[in-house]
Amino acid sequence: MRKILLPLLLLLAAGALGGTTFTSKSMLFADSYMLRAQGCDANYWNPALLNAHDHDLWLPAINLGIYAGNNSLSLDLYNYVMEQDYLDDADKQHILDAIDGKLDFNFGGQISIFGLTLGNTAFTNSIHLGGRAAITEKVVQLALYGNGDGSEIYEFNKAENNASALAYLDFTLGMGDIRIPLPETIPDIKFGFAASLLAGIGTGNTEKVDGRLSSNLDGLNADLDALLRAGAGGYGFKGLLGLYSEPLPNLRAGITLDNVFGFLKWGAVRRDYRYQFAADSVYVADIQSDIEELYTDELTETKGDPFTTNLPPELRLSALYKMNQASLSVDLVKGFGEGPNLSKTVRFAIGAELTPLPILPLYLGFGSGNDSYPWRVSYGIGVNLKALQFGLGIQSLENLLPGYSSKGIAFASYFNLRI
Repeated sequence: MRKILLPLLLLLAAGALGGTTFTSKSMLFADSYMLRAQGCDANYWNPALLNAHDHDLWLPAINLGIYAGNNSLSLDLYNYVMEQDYLDDADKQHILDAIDGKLDFNFGGQISIFGLTLGNTAFTNSIHLGGRAAITEKVVQLALYGNGDGSEIYEFNKAENNASALAYLDFTLGMGDIRIPLPETIPDIKFGFAASLLAGIGTGNTEKVDGRLSSNLDGLNADLDALLRAGAGGYGFKGLLGLYSEPLPNLRAGITLDNVFGFLKWGAVRRDYRYQFAADSVYVADIQSDIEELYTDELTETKGDPFTTNLPPELRLSALYKMNQASLSVDLVKGFGEGPNLSKTVRFAIGAELTPLPILPLYLGFGSGNDSYPWRVSYGIGVNLKALQFGLGIQSLENLLPGYSSKGIAFASYFNLRI
């Protein structure tokens, strides 16, 4: 068992430093933020919004956000299980009913290090964190019921049992407010772009899971072959292209394409960990003997070849309507690949800002979910002074309000100096 700890710790270390696409203030709108971003934020959301009027400065570690959640478990369920002296069949079924095919855990974070806007140009520097892990419902069923009457054969694969994590540092230069020459009858369309040099911190990914467990007259039989690839120290690049226009008074529309030519190449540290386990014809009576004689296992560590993590493109469409004391936005997101923080499944987000007092804005947001991104509701409050903006926000995952029924939670803070 000790031999398994090293690759697990490497994966968790990479996971604690994973990779996401949000910024701290965007979390207050459940990421319906593409047309709301100003100054340094626009470098990550829509560089077309960079302009000569919005100048700001980011200070280290003050703009940050972090979240953790899953698709099945809540504190209510945990407390329910802990209150039971033992689990009867109804309790076990209650646990399984909460799981939709598999347990899917995800987490992420963003820490801004420095940001500065001058005119329609911005330079920003942030750490992006994120990861994901999934365990099939069969594992939980096996733990609760055992192998039953022995008639079931359990098979485990990578699609339902996997983990991935990614961490990188970006150095991003963006330019915006570039007017596209069009006939005067067409509303102005502004263009912007951002180029990011990436420094890879760490990554971990499940490359293979092939397992099988059964029991019959020949006893218990089990085998597992799993491969984990880990890396640290890398370099990469990604681009962001953005457009926005105001086709009608108070109405903005925009489109962005993120992760253009996005990649991270790992070369400084590369490790492949292969774990193999086999048990053949084990009977209950054999348990009384030396357990280690009943199975064979082997952990092999090898130096891997340099490998590349591709950052799949992500398309975002957005509309924003402003009123006297409120604004409403809708973002539609489509990914073109899978990753720790990306999914091909379309999702949307709705955000609102209420300003009954201009100095004290209130923020609300709702983000739909998909297979890797739980639906969430966000709440926030800010202080808007002439030279200073700051605020706090919280998100509840798969529950309207933060509490024992939430399946995760997120926190964010922002602090911008206007210069």
